[in-house]
Amino acid sequence: MFVTVKADKHNSKPLLTLLEEMGYSLPCNCHGRHHCSGKRYSFDCALIPKEPVTIDLPETDTRLTGIALEDRIPQPGSGDTLLIDLGTTTVALALIDGASGALRQTLVFANPQTASGADVISRIQASCQGEGAALRQSIVRALTGQTEQLCRQNHQSVSDIHSCYIGGNTTMIHLLMGYDCTPLATSPFTIQEVSPEPFSYESSHGSCRVMILPWLSAFVGGDITAGLIACHMTENTSSALLIDLGTNGEMALLHQGFLYTAATAAGPAFEGGCLSCGCPGIPGAICHVRLKRIRPALTTIGNKLPIGLCGSGALSLCAELLRHGYVDREGILTRHFPEKGLLLSPSAQGAPILFTAEDFRNMQPAIAAIAAGIETLSHTAGIQPEEISDVFLGGGFGFYLDLADCQTLGMFSSLDISAIQPMGNTCLRGLYEYAVSPDKALRLPPDTAVNLADSAYFQEQFIHHMTYPA
Repeated sequence: MFVTVKADKHNSKPLLTLLEEMGYSLPCNCHGRHHCSGKRYSFDCALIPKEPVTIDLPETDTRLTGIALEDRIPQPGSGDTLLIDLGTTTVALALIDGASGALRQTLVFANPQTASGADVISRIQASCQGEGAALRQSIVRALTGQTEQLCRQNHQSVSDIHSCYIGGNTTMIHLLMGYDCTPLATSPFTIQEVSPEPFSYESSHGSCRVMILPWLSAFVGGDITAGLIACHMTENTSSALLIDLGTNGEMALLHQGFLYTAATAAGPAFEGGCLSCGCPGIPGAICHVRLKRIRPALTTIGNKLPIGLCGSGALSLCAELLRHGYVDREGILTRHFPEKGLLLSPSAQGAPILFTAEDFRNMQPAIAAIAAGIETLSHTAGIQPEEISDVFLGGGFGFYLDLADCQTLGMFSSLDISAIQPMGNTCLRGLYEYAVSPDKALRLPPDTAVNLADSAYFQEQFIHHMTYPA
């Protein structure tokens, strides 16, 4: 695939950076520092072109996708509609023109509520202990500031935004709205609040109509509702499964017109939490690892210099550790694993990015929880995992996964790997489709929420999947 990069005699940016600004990401461990000898592609990675240059890119889909809506190229012009994916670890914003559907700008930032806990359970506990107002204030302040930044990037005013669509798990929406989280803290996890109806938000910047997508259960929220829209699952006549591989590991299985939902509580490891050098799936995060003789070969999101290890990179590394004998099938580290951890790379500031034995132990139960969740939902619906014809992976983590790594670790149980489709951020995609077709009715099939915490079958499968496939 040939691409022409514009440059003139005043250009001071490396070719990789210019390509990145055009929406293309090429893996390069040194990002233009020439440490890789500049021989991975048909051009020198350190090249700073002083005139237009046409290069031959690899025949792969190199566009940045998965975190927000980067597969849609931003177009100049004002935006009047804001989309918000309110995640436990990461928040993604997209500014669009509601009439044409044109994407204007996107922005991703870390949820500041992580200071009160990395997962929904700790946030619920913090809220019940009197921190609810502070948690609400922190996310409202962050959303306000980041929206202003998004508008500045687009050279417009916040007052130009007239519509806002929000998707998030049930806890995040409770914290945003200032609802009482006590019912989410104990069994039977009965939700007392009704999903907010569309309402108008008045501020010093003007008025905005806000729509929060309805949740399905205490631990399956509007982000999954948005995912069902994005994957057109309610139009599916066969069996289909949506897996949002984030902090909560939500799943929705549609079979014979009925929806079965569950949250696996996989923990924050998939979002880079609880890892010694972890980070969310943002530019610079190590998202893929291959072990070589001298040093690991790394790929980072957005082809930026490494800043840490995100969930997909950690999972990729776990599979490599298993393949290369650093860990056995029982999940026990062998003598080959370095005592102080495996050095992946120095960060941009020179600090070592390590993967430790504790990091591996944090990934192991998260992997087993996903496999056990798939088994339990399938069992509840009366089918086998291999009978599911369509499997959609939501979230930036899911987009960057190598399915061969997942198969090595047994994370997707006996699902047909060829049926799995990484979809990127299904929450933002669903919000986008709903925003550009506001008159389309939101129809959800009858839902059965499966409480995995009380399921003996889930516990049995969880223990089984703590051992890796032969």
